[in-house]
Amino acid sequence: MTWNWVQPATVYAVHDKQLSAHGGSSGVRNLNAVESVLSRAQNLAAYGKLPHDAADLAAAYIHDLATNHGFSDGNKRTAWVIGRLFLAINNIKLQFTHVDAINFMRAVASGSKDEVETSDWIRQRIVPETMSLPRSQE
Repeated sequence: MTWNWVQPATVYAVHDKQLSAHGGSSGVRNLNAVESVLSRAQNLAAYGKLPHDAADLAAAYIHDLATNHGFSDGNKRTAWVIGRLFLAINNIKLQFTHVDAINFMRAVASGSKDEVETSDWIRQRIVPETMSLPRSQE
């Protein structure tokens, strides 16, 4: 399976846009934490013990960006947008309410949801017919 990956420049641009729109302290607190998140999703797809689906890979982005605190502020917001962006660039849509998404991200960031639970939450909200759409090639 070929996946379209979120590029590092996109993550930083999304983070800046979230801060501009919603406020918060700018800056990267831990560059290695941010960079490791981006490579981990790709490594999971290439070397993980189980075949990983889109929900697992989006969960890697969401969970790690929200919990590693690589940015000074806006980690949850950035994590949510990047996880959804990963799904979108792979032609996969989620169905959720805003309240559901807020509660979900708070649970992820607080450690109440681990990565498997994050994956399950995403998987349960994937719009089924989008799973069969062809993915673009890199």
